[in-house]
Amino acid sequence: MKTRIITAIVALLIFIPILIFGELTLVGPITLFSLAMAVLSAVGAFEAVKCTGEEKNLFFAPVYAVAFALPLLNASHLGAYTPTFIVLVFYLLFTGVLNNSKITADKVLVAFALTFYVTASFGSLTVLFTKGTLLFPLVFVGAWVTDTFAYFSGYFLGKHKLIPAVSPKKTVEGAIGGSLATTITYGVYGWFMTHDLKLTLILTIVGLVASVVSQLGDLSASLIKRHYGIKDYGNLFPGHGGVLDRFDSILAVSAFLYVVSLFVKF
Repeated sequence: MKTRIITAIVALLIFIPILIFGELTLVGPITLFSLAMAVLSAVGAFEAVKCTGEEKNLFFAPVYAVAFALPLLNASHLGAYTPTFIVLVFYLLFTGVLNNSKITADKVLVAFALTFYVTASFGSLTVLFTKGTLLFPLVFVGAWVTDTFAYFSGYFLGKHKLIPAVSPKKTVEGAIGGSLATTITYGVYGWFMTHDLKLTLILTIVGLVASVVSQLGDLSASLIKRHYGIKDYGNLFPGHGGVLDRFDSILAVSAFLYVVSLFVKF
């Protein structure tokens, strides 16, 4: 517990200045925030490949390069993601064929899918920050409020297991409590920031969906870990695990809210 608390404090001491000074330009289009997201994206991609046991194989080196470069150089849009990942999947598949005695198809596809998910999600978070949209803070609100209230609702009221095969401790009551709290929080935030009834109602609905997405992101990460028989994706955050352990819900919510931002302007 002591290690977890110390790690959390250190992480906050690093993350808060990044949020405050995130728009600081370092070199060219690179900002402090986009650099931070690029590093997390690359580490997350490494952890994804590590699940397959191939993290030291140079065959996957371009995966880490792509995961690092995209959030760094495309901070205001995701336009370059599609062509880049089309090239990457061709590279992975074709090189996998040439190295079939060492690299199996399932490892190639898992590495690609997880890398795309991680990179696009950190890219979405970067775009939301760069554009200054009201949705950016809601990425963290959606993940943290859901997680906190799901825990306490499950602790005090939980009687029915949610999906025990994936996460034995999560309950239906916890999931409902987390969703209700997030829905209300998004609604209050919407009214406080906009004083627009229509936008407030939209954000309330978005909050409900974001909470569900957050929990599915958490469960998906747990499912993959259970499949590969690992406790944590990494150890970047002592006592908490790796990037994919700490950002599993945030990644899911950031991608969802990015899609929302394409249709509704806040």
